[in-house]
Amino acid sequence: MSKKKSRIVWIVVLAVCLGGGLHHADLLRAAVATNPGLHSPESVGRGRDLYVQYCQTCHGADGRGGGPSAASLPTRPDDLTVIAPPPYFPDGVVAYRIAHGVDAMPAYQGVLTPEQTWDLVNFIRSLHRED
Repeated sequence: MSKKKSRIVWIVVLAVCLGGGLHHADLLRAAVATNPGLHSPESVGRGRDLYVQYCQTCHGADGRGGGPSAASLPTRPDDLTVIAPPPYFPDGVVAYRIAHGVDAMPAYQGVLTPEQTWDLVNFIRSLHRED
């Protein structure tokens, strides 16, 4: 390969990497975000109320993804009881997915306040179970 072609290839690779980084910058920031709320019984209780209102119909009362609306979705909702704890799956990424949606799950950024999102994260973390 000539030097000119080699430079073009490197420029393209660099542009793709830079573009991918910029496209996912919010997710990368979320991965290092720390939960500003205390994992208190009050926060978990507020999160439980939000879960019942917004999440239970798909994720189910137990959080395992078998809610009454789950069968009508193109993909089964995630089992929230087995989400890996930080640092493997950071709280910020859970909050990001709630805010921005993922797959069939809608985005709640315009519905929930940041404080409500963190309360919901705290409740979801309270569902954790070991297999």
